[in-house]
Amino acid sequence: MLTTLQRRKLQLRFALLDTDANGYLSQEDYDLVTLRLCAAFGHLPGTADYERVHSAYLKLWEQLRSRMDLDGEGRISLQQFMDGCERMLKEQGSGKVDEHPLAHDPVDLIFEMVDADQDGVIDLVEFTTWMHAYGVGAQDTVEAFDLLDADDDGVLSRPEVEAAAAAFYSSNDPADVGNWLFGPL
Repeated sequence: MLTTLQRRKLQLRFALLDTDANGYLSQEDYDLVTLRLCAAFGHLPGTADYERVHSAYLKLWEQLRSRMDLDGEGRISLQQFMDGCERMLKEQGSGKVDEHPLAHDPVDLIFEMVDADQDGVIDLVEFTTWMHAYGVGAQDTVEAFDLLDADDDGVLSRPEVEAAAAAFYSSNDPADVGNWLFGPL
């Protein structure tokens, strides 16, 4: 069973993903955030950079859809999202092999989407651009970045993002910095 903290985090994540605020996640939400993020980075539709980011978002959508859209409507409600995340967390904890394994590492996809200069790290400008595409404010974004940058080198490395992602979904510690991966709760 999800803890109260995990429910809050997943509700935040759902709200950020539901870019049209209609109460459901759909491919259209992922297309819209792609447009926002690419516009912020200056990636025009049809360019290689736009297609790289769009492809990564579509992979994320397809992974969610295949695991959570159990009624086949092409959209995911908050309850389906919560239930799906709970199933995934239970499966991870039990070591059970999932019938819908992740085809793509979510952290790899984050780097495909956000690491605009493809230098292997996410700097403050890239992180801010990513968070603004979801509507997270500037002050919250800077605070989140500072907390997530565990070694204070001014960039988020792959291990830092992996640790934050794992903590965001599984930690029950309200003080865990991973809780800030998508802004404040």
